[in-house]
Amino acid sequence: MPVISYVFGGLVGLAFGSLTAFLNSRITKRYLKKNGARDDPEGVGAVMGVTALRQIVNVAALAVVFFTRNLVPFPFIATIIGTAVGLTAVSMVFVRAVTK
Repeated sequence: MPVISYVFGGLVGLAFGSLTAFLNSRITKRYLKKNGARDDPEGVGAVMGVTALRQIVNVAALAVVFFTRNLVPFPFIATIIGTAVGLTAVSMVFVRAVTK
């Protein structure tokens, strides 16, 4: 396969992972707004609950990439790595935005 297909696969994965990270940030913001002060004064219970939900969304996103690997015309390894980078690196940016 040409190198350019790996680049495009990585970019597609990065876009998908970033979209999932955005979804996670929206879930986090809504969940903390709804449950943060009610669970306990520090909001620890709310953070634990939303963290479990975020992990479920992350696993689902990676599963989508895995199960569609034969449908997407890009190399699977590039797409899954791009998705993982989007899920982790972009999530850090969005978490910072949620905590402000």
